[in-house]
Amino acid sequence: MNPRELLTLIQSIRPDALARVLDASDAGDNDQQPESEAALSALLRDASLPLSLRFGEHRVLLAAGPQDLVKGAGTAGAGPLAGQVAVVSGAASGLGMGIAKGLYQAGAAVLFTDIDADGLVKVCAEMDDPARVHHAVVNVTDENSVAAGFDAALARFGRVDILACCAGVAPPYNLVDFPLDKFRFACEVNLTGYFLMGREAARIMCAQGHGGSMVMLSSKSGLEPSKANTAYNATKSGELHMARGWALELGGEGIRVNCIAPGNVFEGSKIWNPEYMKKAAEKKGIQPDEVIPYYNSLTALNAEIKPDDIANAAVFLCSDAARRMTGQVLVVDSGQVWTR
Repeated sequence: MNPRELLTLIQSIRPDALARVLDASDAGDNDQQPESEAALSALLRDASLPLSLRFGEHRVLLAAGPQDLVKGAGTAGAGPLAGQVAVVSGAASGLGMGIAKGLYQAGAAVLFTDIDADGLVKVCAEMDDPARVHHAVVNVTDENSVAAGFDAALARFGRVDILACCAGVAPPYNLVDFPLDKFRFACEVNLTGYFLMGREAARIMCAQGHGGSMVMLSSKSGLEPSKANTAYNATKSGELHMARGWALELGGEGIRVNCIAPGNVFEGSKIWNPEYMKKAAEKKGIQPDEVIPYYNSLTALNAEIKPDDIANAAVFLCSDAARRMTGQVLVVDSGQVWTR
């Protein structure tokens, strides 16, 4: 039995527990050592937490909260997502970082993942509770990297309850000038990346047996296309339909799958970089410094959307307040797109 199989077995028996994989080189003085899966099941059903156990070659610490998994550090967390574990892609910057922080602030333990190793270290250092934060470098286009990321979440927290797919790219080209490699890269990150993250999360959530929630970060461009944005339009629309299919497929397992379609969020965005701003200005016949006011003026509220606005939507969708919502698209765009 490998560590993932052991941890998901533990979850299927004790869904109230978090866990951490310990050094397996020697048993602790207080380790429980069941000799069979039946004995392990009996022990887990009756044991109080925290509990240190050795099963085969693996050592695991079980606890009721993340604070008991790290000596001398942390709190239980408070909020609608307390006791849950979230995995977030694209969490080193932009909306991914905003959503990861929002889930953390709502009480969840969060694995921040991104391809940007330095960015991950920086953002996780800003969090004030090391018991509820961990990070892993993950390339969402590589299935082995994705699997390793989820294994890191399990080894640190023992379970996965929430997935937020946020890694994305938006190459800005007119159709006649669109480089094939840029189009393929956008499909790899925005579609293949969501598929691989969703598949791995579903495998774990189904094995755990107590449901879960997935949030796919799409865009208003997935509902109403924007000019000179072929790859982004296509992939963001594809994410919506992929998520709806997952909602149908996974509903019987208690796994909910919803999407957020943000409007234009400029603050902290790597997509809205200087080159993209320049392209947007050219499309509209304005200067780059006029782009943000221009796009805000297109909304009913005439108000700029902030990362916190998207994070609040993600927290809602992952919480019990949305327990009967699945296959839906929550549009957070200050009132710009009326296609629903």
